[in-house]
Amino acid sequence: MNNQLHLAAGVETMLAPDFLDRVLGPYRPNCRYLRAARAEFDGVPGWESLVIRGEFAIDASCYIDDTGHFNAVEFNICYNQLAYVHLAHCIRHGLMPALLGYDLQGFHRLQLSNFLIANINSSYHSPLSPRRFSGEVRVVSAKKRSRFSILRTTCRFRDGADGRSDGEVKLVVLRP
Repeated sequence: MNNQLHLAAGVETMLAPDFLDRVLGPYRPNCRYLRAARAEFDGVPGWESLVIRGEFAIDASCYIDDTGHFNAVEFNICYNQLAYVHLAHCIRHGLMPALLGYDLQGFHRLQLSNFLIANINSSYHSPLSPRRFSGEVRVVSAKKRSRFSILRTTCRFRDGADGRSDGEVKLVVLRP
């Protein structure tokens, strides 16, 4: 695994497929909607300017017949997948003090039990096609407490037409 990080604003780094496979390991194959991801700093390099962008495709929903549009359950699943990638990338490169104490091995071991959605808000501005779309996640604030950290994140999803959905998610990360 290449741990080199390109620290320059505007430089995109494609994340390796084996890294994504490992982060998405807890998901059943028919529920792995994130196909590719890249990291970019949109300002001075650091966790505050890191954006993880992903390409998604939902060929068939893992839980319901085809609705023809991106819905709240799929929003949550896609957010989870991209947020996990964001957090693992930060841990891998030691970017976020609120995640200190984690290494990748600990992240993978505790991924499902210690990374919790405390609040999720999603808005659907226009129908988004689930067949092919993109998304991004960023952490907008991180507060470290004695037993956990609170991360406020934003996300957005877009398709190639006018489909659009946005959200804000509060994560609680328990200490390892």
